[in-house]
Amino acid sequence: MSSPQTRALRINMVELLRHPGSERTIEHEISAEDLGCQLAPGQFEISGDVVVGVTAVAATDDVAVSGLVAIPWSGECRRCLKAISGVHNVDFDERFAPARDRDRLSSVDGDLLLVEGDQIDLVEPIRETVMIETPTSVLCSDDCKGICDVCGVDRNEVPCECVVVVRDDRWAALDDLHLDD
Repeated sequence: MSSPQTRALRINMVELLRHPGSERTIEHEISAEDLGCQLAPGQFEISGDVVVGVTAVAATDDVAVSGLVAIPWSGECRRCLKAISGVHNVDFDERFAPARDRDRLSSVDGDLLLVEGDQIDLVEPIRETVMIETPTSVLCSDDCKGICDVCGVDRNEVPCECVVVVRDDRWAALDDLHLDD
């Protein structure tokens, strides 16, 4: 069932295909709930409306839809656990063709999305883009030092003198190995 939010992401494909070279621009904001995006617990959250800015261009047999999808996100740094947020801009590029041309087009291009009926519904491809491209873990900065394993301080804010030895017990037998030079 479509809502006013999702109806704005529909394109009349028949009308576009009647005039090859014609364009239709869609600029729309839609909530993650209306897109049907539900991330697993513990992952980053989509912290606002997803902004869609795409242009549909008709060719002879298909419609190419390309542009940007801006995904606002929030979560925690994976090293120091500080709250961070940002906007992830993702390129969106899909091609749609009428399903009635399935036999002729499938042998030409396997990347076409076939459309039943007259309307291209962008909700599902945009939802997939959002689900795939939403970050699952990020750093607050590339040089984030994280939290000390021993004393628990944030090493970005307080210098830590703890000695942390990373040891792999599988190699412990080599500690007793002494080679004659």
